[in-house]
Amino acid sequence: MEAKQSAHDILTRLRSLDAKWLRIYWVDATASSKCRLIPMKRVYKTLESGKPLTISILQGALGMLPCDMLVPGVSATHTYNLHPDWSSLKRGPVKDHASCYGEFKQIDGSDCVLCPRRLLRKTTEQAGAMGLDFLVGFEIEFVALEKLPHGTVENGSKYRTIPNDGHAWSTSRALAEWGRGDSIVSALDEMVDLLDAADIAVEQLHAESTPGQFEIVLPPLPPLQACDALLHARQIIESTAARHGFRVTLHPKPSPGLPGSASHAHMSVIKNNHSRHHSSSPPSHHIEEVETEVYESFYAGILSHLPAIAAFTYANPASYERAVDSFWAGGRWVTWGTQNRETPLRKCEGAHWEFKALDGLANPFVAISALLKAGCDGVTNQVSLKAWKDCEPDPASLKPEQRTALGITRELPKDLNQALEFLAADSTLEGLVGREFVQRYVDIKRAELAFLGPMADDERRQWLVERY
Repeated sequence: MEAKQSAHDILTRLRSLDAKWLRIYWVDATASSKCRLIPMKRVYKTLESGKPLTISILQGALGMLPCDMLVPGVSATHTYNLHPDWSSLKRGPVKDHASCYGEFKQIDGSDCVLCPRRLLRKTTEQAGAMGLDFLVGFEIEFVALEKLPHGTVENGSKYRTIPNDGHAWSTSRALAEWGRGDSIVSALDEMVDLLDAADIAVEQLHAESTPGQFEIVLPPLPPLQACDALLHARQIIESTAARHGFRVTLHPKPSPGLPGSASHAHMSVIKNNHSRHHSSSPPSHHIEEVETEVYESFYAGILSHLPAIAAFTYANPASYERAVDSFWAGGRWVTWGTQNRETPLRKCEGAHWEFKALDGLANPFVAISALLKAGCDGVTNQVSLKAWKDCEPDPASLKPEQRTALGITRELPKDLNQALEFLAADSTLEGLVGREFVQRYVDIKRAELAFLGPMADDERRQWLVERY
């Protein structure tokens, strides 16, 4: 936090960005991105005085639905202090703005156990004490929708799908309008420039299967920095698309019947290197994977707790519209496979695996914390991956006896209600994540279900597209 950098260093970095505004972001349990803007002149004045920069935020902010309703048991009294983590400071997401992510603390300076970002920070610190570090790299899938003229509504929506003019997965035709100013493809060029200006490297960019759908691949970083980069990148993508007249959505299934969007996470388990452990820079050398038995126990730990983990990674009712079999979405069976995209865990190479049961409506700090907690529990208890055989085919295509022979005996939850039931039944994962945090999280999700449940399917989809 602030103590890691001197006020002089922070001011030097801020001035180098030449911004008028500072955005301090946080992301709540509903994955709603929130921020406060502070004029940079006030930021300079505060830091030059020797005082820390903090913002007083209603405690109810960590018990609120996207419609601004407080969940039962949460009141409108008392406040937290939001502290910027200056290591997350980046340029953008728009001209003359700089941004960073904050952590909530109590008024007396002690930790707030309900803060999602604090949860991931503590999780990585505890794993580091075990001798484990991690690299995480996210894939950002999003769908761009055309904004209708102001006041216009078609089929209950203010947006419409971009016409399908030969758009398909990785097709070059989807990029044919690159350079035409009013196309989403030209917005992609600007997005990548702004990501580069914010020191967020782009490894790949390609078209996905749904019209207007693209994927940007981010590089591997330590977990906290990876989540910060993911969230900042999403802000840049959303803002840039809006300037070009498009609405970007992370909705897992914005168009029924068409492929959906995820937020796949590539994970590598590596040996602890304290000289790099708290670095905000991408690793460049001295990366050493852990032994095979260690990373296999790590991923076995995730599989052991996966039905309950889904409450954090498939965190919205809409998540289960995408989480289907035989659609390259990771499927609904608890298993793994080498280079198998129909399993929720895909082994890529060595200790590098991809987790596919994650979408953009999950809070990444919480989701990655749950995965790391479960994996570390697997290492601690030396859980064997041999309980699950390497699944080569689509598990949904197998007969029951074939699945049993591969150790495939459980399915992922069918909806968020069932995911919360699995979480309630997994007392080990609840204890690992933290009972107070989990209880608040479950309370929010139950309230979210009660709010979204009565809506018709189209109404709920439109409501979510407007907010995610």
